[in-house]
Amino acid sequence: MNYQIGPWQFISNRCVITSNHLERELDPLLVKLLLHFIDKPQQIVSRQELIESVWQQSFVDDNAINRAISELRKQLAHPIEKAPLLKTHYRKGYSLTVIPERLTQANVSNEPANILPDSPGISAKNEEIATATTSQPVQKKNSKKFLIYSLLVIICLCPLVWFGLFFINAPSSEKIKQITVNKVASTWNIGSEVHPEMSSDKQYLAYTNVEPENDVMHAFVKRLSDQREVEITYPGFQVSILSWQLNQHSVLLQATNLKQQKCEMVLVDLSQFPVIGEATLIKKCDLRYTGYAQVDESGEHIYYTEYKNEHEGSGLYKYDLELKKESIVIPPPGVMYGVIMPRLSSSGNKIAYILSQKGKPFSVFSYNFETHETKRLFKAKKSIISFAFDWLADDKGVIVFEDSDLSTIVFDENNIIKRTLTVTPAISPYYIAVHSDNSLFYSENMTQAYSLIKATDPFGDNPEYEALYKSDKDEYNIAEIINKDGTAHVFVSERSGSSQLWLSQNGLTKQLSFFNYDDGSSTFLLGGLRASPNKQRMIFMKNKGFSLYDVNAQKFYPFEEFNKHKIVSYIWSKNSDSIIYVKRLGSKNILAEFNLVTRDTRVIEGIKANKLISDSKGNGYVTNDNQLIRLSDRQSWELPKNAKKSVAYGVSKDYFYYSDSISRVARLNLHDQTIQDIHVDFRPIGFEVSSDNEILFTGAKYKDMQIIQISWDE
Repeated sequence: MNYQIGPWQFISNRCVITSNHLERELDPLLVKLLLHFIDKPQQIVSRQELIESVWQQSFVDDNAINRAISELRKQLAHPIEKAPLLKTHYRKGYSLTVIPERLTQANVSNEPANILPDSPGISAKNEEIATATTSQPVQKKNSKKFLIYSLLVIICLCPLVWFGLFFINAPSSEKIKQITVNKVASTWNIGSEVHPEMSSDKQYLAYTNVEPENDVMHAFVKRLSDQREVEITYPGFQVSILSWQLNQHSVLLQATNLKQQKCEMVLVDLSQFPVIGEATLIKKCDLRYTGYAQVDESGEHIYYTEYKNEHEGSGLYKYDLELKKESIVIPPPGVMYGVIMPRLSSSGNKIAYILSQKGKPFSVFSYNFETHETKRLFKAKKSIISFAFDWLADDKGVIVFEDSDLSTIVFDENNIIKRTLTVTPAISPYYIAVHSDNSLFYSENMTQAYSLIKATDPFGDNPEYEALYKSDKDEYNIAEIINKDGTAHVFVSERSGSSQLWLSQNGLTKQLSFFNYDDGSSTFLLGGLRASPNKQRMIFMKNKGFSLYDVNAQKFYPFEEFNKHKIVSYIWSKNSDSIIYVKRLGSKNILAEFNLVTRDTRVIEGIKANKLISDSKGNGYVTNDNQLIRLSDRQSWELPKNAKKSVAYGVSKDYFYYSDSISRVARLNLHDQTIQDIHVDFRPIGFEVSSDNEILFTGAKYKDMQIIQISWDE
């Protein structure tokens, strides 16, 4: 539906408000807020009503509501209309001050904002830019007639205009050009060298080095003119590179002590390089939920991303270092993962960032501090997560990598020009640091190696860790089954060159599946292994679909019923005849059960569920924002604070396990509510818990790799 709201036209399917030649894009949370106010124009809407109808939760932090209302009010602000469109009523709520007018398609303005050309031409379906704009409403009758006639003319001419743009004015770069690059290794320390960062004047390269065996991090800075290199340390902490202070020779570090669960942002002066100057504590941080950060040129503010609530995604924040006060720049979008990797432009007038939504292509946006305009600069084609973008010099644009496709987005007065080059030999950068218009440093995408680890008595006095089924390739996910020869483990391995299921039993390991992948890729296309409680069947994900494995028949079957839903989590029922799952429907999670015998589905009412887990006996549990709930009798336990933000869970008869996926594993005693916490020397990505509390981990460690510099000629 489309609406006229004061001076703005709200086009809901595009999530934008427009006013003549300008356009502002709203994030998903603001769209939901605005639609709720549209349903109740000039009525006071309480905060509690917003919590229940928009956030659809029992509790929402006051700051989250304040930020969302403030951002929506800012987006609706109009330079011509001084009266606020969104009004605050003290201790009562908020109201939309105008009555929206529902528009037909003929009423909607077809005047495009500055649209980024989308390959192979300009497409109204794939707009790439949303900019803030202004207009003045037409008041007089004659003006209205003129507007209608003008609109009809514009509509008639639009096809010709689009035709001309496509065939005449489309940038030559829309025909993707292939280039050959020169590759030179730029770092030579033992370990995994990742996250290159260039100083603003391009004289210094900073990067992080990770020891491959114990994942200890180090920070290095190299002067490019003579390749002289220094290591930066911070007593009592591991350190990794975050960024350079804008237009200064000071580097920002993230200092962490994993065993003590400490995290600090530290600014180190390198103006007298190679002499390492004073280290200044900038602010404390949450090592699990604070992302990339950068200090501005004056040293008065730091910009960073952080999760305040996991399910809202991360927002972009500004912290006043003198006042010790935080403010929000870009609110959490209401989707995982949210705003990541903010980078200040060389002038400091803009900040670019990645907006990443789980399971969908990422986008790169820029935000102008002076005009408060937000522009989408780039939209990826594939559903991957990448941090591979950086500013060009003098604010003239950005470079973005998606696999081996290098896109340069250049600002040319009021236009944006996009060029795409396919790099050969093929590379897949995860981080990049621009050195010049045709040269950059990068670190590879697949930085970590995955392996299976068995932990015996991990919370006891003498824990033992054993690597399982080790090979030179990644191995992850594991499930226990029972076949005619007894108990066996099924796991995913890439040892044969592609992701396949392998079976290990009685000291022998053999390949169980021989899947072909149509897209030519082979990495992490299998996962989510869940064995039934009787160990006779297994469900798993292959590509974006679901499959079943029958242990006795030794056959694979497609599980097409799940393919038409957005499945968030799933487990087997205790009787092994049905699958309980959480599916995402709009903004809600639906808990349901699918019977494999009758092929019927029933919705399970009265339980709010984010994730499903089960113990070795098949007892099912759900977690939500605040609770662990057992499905059989609906007994509930309050989640510990750290567990609410965890991403990996497990459960047994007596304990609930959770992990930060960095280095900590904890368990809650379900009888006396006590908590035990341990440190492990790998990243616990996921785990399965046996009846005797033995844990099978999927663990991750960094690979040995180098920072590479590439250059090219056009």
